[in-house]
Amino acid sequence: MLLLTRAIVTGGSSGIGAALVNLLLKAGVEVISLSRTEADFSGQEQIENLWQIPCDISNEEQLAAVFRKISEKWEYCDVLFSNAGFGISGTVASTKKSQMIKQFDVNCFSAVSVIQRCLPLLRKAQYPRIVITSSVAGEISIPYQAFYSASKASLNMLALALNTELAADGIKAIAVMPGDCRTAFTDNREKNAETPACYEKSEARSISKMEADERSGYPAEYVAGQLFRYAGKRRPKALYGVGFSYRFLLAAYKIFPIRLTGWIVSKMYG
Repeated sequence: MLLLTRAIVTGGSSGIGAALVNLLLKAGVEVISLSRTEADFSGQEQIENLWQIPCDISNEEQLAAVFRKISEKWEYCDVLFSNAGFGISGTVASTKKSQMIKQFDVNCFSAVSVIQRCLPLLRKAQYPRIVITSSVAGEISIPYQAFYSASKASLNMLALALNTELAADGIKAIAVMPGDCRTAFTDNREKNAETPACYEKSEARSISKMEADERSGYPAEYVAGQLFRYAGKRRPKALYGVGFSYRFLLAAYKIFPIRLTGWIVSKMYG
């Protein structure tokens, strides 16, 4: 296990991000949390190691200003946890282009912007890591959240490409794919209200099943622990599933015929 001393976390004010901040502080890591809002970590013993910076990572001007501040404080960063994200749901037929752009902007394009600005700090670390919170939905496309799945699939491809491009810098990129997780993400999902009548029942069943699975899923603390564990590996893989059942599902999905996996998904969420 590598010794991590400094970490930047995006989306660190709630859910998996907040659990990750708590875990890092308990491990004695200095943490910079980037989020639109600040969270209450006052009960944390190592609170002096936390610097929360309010920031909308989709705002390039804010992001540039934030990294100027960070570069004045830190000369290096061991690991970037690119965790910020949100989800939309609805039919492909009724999703507006503005919604699609927002989904990719927050989940993918802004993640790239943060990575680009963090690279000078990562290059100066001994064992630099980029850990991206992806999703099982990035490998297994879920109906009625097609654009969320597509944005997470983009993160998986990004991690694979970064591992080759950044090899000379010794930077390892890791996309971690949790499955269902109990966080406020479920309640914060933006639902498309303009569903065509012919899809209403199917969409309602699918989203209801999805939300029930999420509310009974892994706790955020467990997923955060896996992110931390993978970040500390000396020779990490580019892609990881979280939890035995989801790792098995991801492996099976690659082996089974596409028609079979499509049928299974349709029975679960169709």
